[in-house]
Amino acid sequence: MALGTTGSLAIGEEALNQEPDYEEARRYRKEFNVMRWAFAVNHATVTTPIITASSVLTNTAGQAGNAVLYGATLLCSMFISTVAFELLGAKKGLSLSMGLYAVYVLMFGISASLCAETDAKTGTCTEGEPLQLPVVLLGSAIGGFGAGILWTSQGAFFASVCERIAKAELREAPSVTAELAGSFAVVFLAVEAAVRASTTLLTKYAHLSYSAVFLLFGALAMASAVTFMFLATNLESPKPRGSICGKALSAVHLWRDPKIWLLQCTNLTFGFAAAWLGGYVSRNILSQALDSDFIGFAGALLSALAAVLSRLLGPAAARIGKGPVVALGAASFFLLGVLSRWVGNPETWGAGVLVFYVLMGVGRAVYESTNKAIFADFFPGEKSTGAFANVFIFSTGSSSVAFILGATQEASAELYLLLVFAALTVPGYSVASMLKLRET
Repeated sequence: MALGTTGSLAIGEEALNQEPDYEEARRYRKEFNVMRWAFAVNHATVTTPIITASSVLTNTAGQAGNAVLYGATLLCSMFISTVAFELLGAKKGLSLSMGLYAVYVLMFGISASLCAETDAKTGTCTEGEPLQLPVVLLGSAIGGFGAGILWTSQGAFFASVCERIAKAELREAPSVTAELAGSFAVVFLAVEAAVRASTTLLTKYAHLSYSAVFLLFGALAMASAVTFMFLATNLESPKPRGSICGKALSAVHLWRDPKIWLLQCTNLTFGFAAAWLGGYVSRNILSQALDSDFIGFAGALLSALAAVLSRLLGPAAARIGKGPVVALGAASFFLLGVLSRWVGNPETWGAGVLVFYVLMGVGRAVYESTNKAIFADFFPGEKSTGAFANVFIFSTGSSSVAFILGATQEASAELYLLLVFAALTVPGYSVASMLKLRET
């Protein structure tokens, strides 16, 4: 499943004389299904440590680990991921990166076992043993490099399979990207919801330690990587020419295009919102209003809602356009920030604090489906690898900054950045769309 070019997808004069090749389309859809299920299981085990880190570990260790995780992802997405994709191809690249993810989860489980003292009321870790911080930092660095390779490979694959299916079925590319973005996101998020819910079930009701749960998740992540390696087919295509250095900087080369900057607001907002929810809301609001054992259920609610909405947003975006969907996501992120600091005292809301996870679920559905479809539309063909690398450069970069601010107790700056980029999202998309129209 390597990235290849397929030429123009517009249905022109040649297409009018062709018949759809549904057998070819089914082959690409089968490969897509193999990837999305293995990917979903693997990635679900990784996102759960992220949302629990500041509670299961000490606040400093948890936020520092997340900062390193996102920082390593940023560096890898920027300088290494496209080279790794060029050298390994999609199958080997995804297999390697999912294996590195598994190592991260296993090391997080070890780090969770190194909590020396726990708050009896909230269940949060208040003091860690000396090795807790070094272990989580090492594991996070490994997981970050895996994430950089994985997301760029997955994004390039997504753009490639959309192009191939559109050509085989004689369809317009935007309708295919909208369809497959929603299809991918619903499985990806539904599996994530199940894994996150199992965290609460295993800790609160089965009375397993967090360490045991995350070691179990690590084994599950490794099993999904091995399964993908054996089941996926290596659909290699001719790779575009160019130097290794040029491929390493393919993401940076796109910075000359103003559209790449204008479209980044959703990615930046998502990065700040994810860090705000995982670093601040989980420890300081949800753990106080309920207790830390409910973080898994809250995260499951977020993922389940995002899964359902992703399924709905794909057809909605194809019918009414992607702009209104982008606006919905921006508004949800903005409200998440406002409600957490300026509307009453959320610590007294009880189950009402789940509203933050509902808002994040709406915003994430937009990010995982429509937002990525937009990048596939704006930067097709050979540009897709660099474009999707940029998606994660900006989202992981903003999360890295946010977790650093959280670890240094600069929460207000993190919140203001979230609100600013949420407010700029719709204007940025509108201007980028106008520029794209002028180019056609």
